[in-house]
Amino acid sequence: MFAYPKAMIMDLPGEKRHLAFKALPHELFSKEGRWYGYAVSSGEACELPDEHCRVLSQIPSTFTLFEDIHRHTADMIASRELIDVLQDLADTGFVKPFDKHTRPISSINIFLSTYCNLNCAYCYGGEGRSDSVPGGSYGMQQEQLSREMGRKAVDYLLKTSGTREGGSAGGINFFGGEPLMNMEVLEYIAEYSEEQSCKYGTPKPSLSITTNGLLVDEKFISLCKQHHIGVQISFDGTPEVQNTMRPTTGGLPSYPAVEKAIGLLGEHGIRIRIRATVSNCNTDLMQSIRHLESLGVYDVHFAVASGHDQERFALADHDFKALGSAFDDVGRYMTERTREGKPFVRCNNLLSAMAQLHRRNSKNFACGAGIGLASLSPDGSFHICHRFAGMDDFVIGHIDHGMDYRKRLKLIEQMHSDSHEECRECWAKELCGGECHYSNHEANQRISVPNRQMCDLHRSILKTAMAMAAEIRQHDEETYFRMIDNAM
Repeated sequence: MFAYPKAMIMDLPGEKRHLAFKALPHELFSKEGRWYGYAVSSGEACELPDEHCRVLSQIPSTFTLFEDIHRHTADMIASRELIDVLQDLADTGFVKPFDKHTRPISSINIFLSTYCNLNCAYCYGGEGRSDSVPGGSYGMQQEQLSREMGRKAVDYLLKTSGTREGGSAGGINFFGGEPLMNMEVLEYIAEYSEEQSCKYGTPKPSLSITTNGLLVDEKFISLCKQHHIGVQISFDGTPEVQNTMRPTTGGLPSYPAVEKAIGLLGEHGIRIRIRATVSNCNTDLMQSIRHLESLGVYDVHFAVASGHDQERFALADHDFKALGSAFDDVGRYMTERTREGKPFVRCNNLLSAMAQLHRRNSKNFACGAGIGLASLSPDGSFHICHRFAGMDDFVIGHIDHGMDYRKRLKLIEQMHSDSHEECRECWAKELCGGECHYSNHEANQRISVPNRQMCDLHRSILKTAMAMAAEIRQHDEETYFRMIDNAM
């Protein structure tokens, strides 16, 4: 049974005063002047002191901050007594404590730049785009992240590393816009994080970058090798698709530059992952797989397009059905290559699903957005993830002023799959966690209402992964376990 150490609440140090509680299903009643209660979840049936009943009556069935409970009960109970009462109610199953909204962010997507040198048709940062500046601004001011803001991000991760399991320093993913348009600050953050972790004897934050590849050069590659920066390239595969969906801001083809970047990274032994966006013009995933294989790339994650220009690229129901079949084709390809002992392009969508099924991992959230993950904009504001950048409703704090715990708590509650009515009878609920929050918001203007098309696709991918796992494990168990161990 859950029980917070009393000191966590009693002393109310810093963020701890923002712990939350909600009432669980229960029944309270009186007999001959004495109060009794039954807690449904724990089966606890007991007599309750008057102050326990009074406090319990003030706690709603949605998570409420401790400071708010204290404010509503101050005229009936002192703060130290309230702490003891909440502890007792948690121990007996009448209330549930919650602290996810108080946890330090462990993974930050840093917007190094809101400028870009591409003019992607499906750019979800396209709001606020103007002809006078390249790329999209996510509705924010076009700007570059400063060195000072980069320093603060590293300091934040190092300062909070001691609060994480194993003392992990967390991670930074450089994002944009196009992050390589702010190479100076990228280099500064990489060097500063190394210096500070050595100075204080703390782990260094892991570093990665998501880039379109146009500005990859020897200097960038040297920086990646020196600081172990993981590289993911946004690239849609064949020249026809890449040039149509991802032209430069000047309207020129982008494929030649990205092809050159992939080759250069390969020559230097830097393993990359491709993030390929799927629109209505490239649902044939095997065509993309074969093309990536010809370029010597063996790691890809497919993501369904989203953005401002829906009419040009949006997937209709028949496109989603075709995409489900396309993942079946990729599954057969990977299975056959495994049986033949030949190398193959690893489709992360399927491998991650296989690993999750094998490990029997269940989850209540689609991802760590707003809990362990947040994006940092050039102005210092934290959003629940990079896809919500520029949207005020999803700002959860500021690197200088701290977190808005009340707002963060409210958003986390909305993201929890238990708040998704459509998920309650779904067999994949605990494998999916409620679907991508941004995808839900884009489709339904609410993060608590799943995107039906994406749900159907996710279930299809899980079924493909189950079949793959059974066949590969039966044929070669050693290879199966190696695939599971290497899946992200």
